[in-house]
Amino acid sequence: MKAAYAGFDLLDTALESMIAEGCTILEVFTCPVDQETEFNSHVKQIAETLHIPCTEKPIRPEDIRRLKEQGCELLISAGYYFRIPVEPGMLMFNIHPSLLPEGRGAWPMPVMLLEGQKQGGVTLHRLEEDFDAGDIVWQAAFDIGEKDTLEDLTRKIREQIPEMLHELLRDPQGAADRAVRQQGGSFWPCPHEEDFPIFSSMTVEEADRILRAFYGFGCIYQKEEERWLLIRGRACSGGAEDRKGRFSLKDGWIQAEKADKL
Repeated sequence: MKAAYAGFDLLDTALESMIAEGCTILEVFTCPVDQETEFNSHVKQIAETLHIPCTEKPIRPEDIRRLKEQGCELLISAGYYFRIPVEPGMLMFNIHPSLLPEGRGAWPMPVMLLEGQKQGGVTLHRLEEDFDAGDIVWQAAFDIGEKDTLEDLTRKIREQIPEMLHELLRDPQGAADRAVRQQGGSFWPCPHEEDFPIFSSMTVEEADRILRAFYGFGCIYQKEEERWLLIRGRACSGGAEDRKGRFSLKDGWIQAEKADKL
């Protein structure tokens, strides 16, 4: 089956699975990223190795028409930033990192951790003009551990994708026809690290929840007039002597791989 892929390295197991299942990838659409907290280098490498055209520019209607002229039957989006023009006559699916219809929005994983949810999941749905609103094709749930980080959730989501796409690509049109329409649900606004500062007056439990929610990204730590950007930090319990450190908490301290003063 001739297909196209849209996404970056976050969920690149989707591109790998499409290739493994025998899809001929006509074009890869990826996103501009900072190459520090988000990456597209692996997706680009796959495209270069297999001589697949690759671009960071948003998908336009004329791109979809060009793909159809080349015989493209399928497009799969996985963590793609831009709105994709929906084209009748082409099977178009998106992989979303929550159990829709709950958790519509650009970045639901940190919300799950900030709210202390016990279950996460991933949904494959048909693309529609409205974000995350298409009919549901396939879902898988998983438990969220008490100490899971954003990276743990991402790993669990990535692990579900090969089976998901194996089932889809056995009969894409049949899967689309059997898809179930969403009803109700919720939209989760995209969380931002700067909206969840960590203060020295917080407990280890309070601080660690924020650190886990944005693990791999930056968290802002504030003590009196000083502000720091902490990356890959975890909160640790400790006595008074431990709390004398730079990133002290009410009942412990923070250990971070990287710290930049703001």
